[in-house]
Amino acid sequence: MEKTNNLTSLVGLSPHEVLPHGPSKVYIDEFLWHKPGVGVVAVYTAREKDTHDHFGVFRGVDQIEAFGQASVVAGNAFISCVKKGITFSELYENYNFVFLTMGSAICKSFIKLGDTAIIHAHFDDYKFRQMISSGKVYKASKGFDLEKYYQDYTEEQFRNDEVPEEYMEVSEFNGLTGRGIKNNLI
Repeated sequence: MEKTNNLTSLVGLSPHEVLPHGPSKVYIDEFLWHKPGVGVVAVYTAREKDTHDHFGVFRGVDQIEAFGQASVVAGNAFISCVKKGITFSELYENYNFVFLTMGSAICKSFIKLGDTAIIHAHFDDYKFRQMISSGKVYKASKGFDLEKYYQDYTEEQFRNDEVPEEYMEVSEFNGLTGRGIKNNLI
């Protein structure tokens, strides 16, 4: 993998390269939009393994995990890698990114087996590998072309929470905090 200081965005990077989680725990399929210091848009389609024994539902706790992976892990690690001029694998040799706190979580609907969750995570604050993020999880109607929609998505649209009418708001998260901690302290 190339050094991240040559990159400008998470878009196009594999979540499996970016996230330190094992493959069965990665809840991001793709990064659709990312502006360091501002926020990220990521997607995940709920699979059988995610909904097994949960009545076909991708639970709120799993949505929090997906939201956290997109923001306080991937977004946070990206900034750390760029600052240090290293790859994600080099970063994870010394650091692991952990959740610290959650302000509030409001679940308004469901993500079911086969539904695609669209994560809009705003980066509220970043300092010394600690990030605070807030945002929403949506689901789109089947067949909606997400890649086409986000191809020309702007920072202004993101900051104004502009989304298509086809989206249904599923959950809202505020004050999710994560930090990169040295591995020898965990």
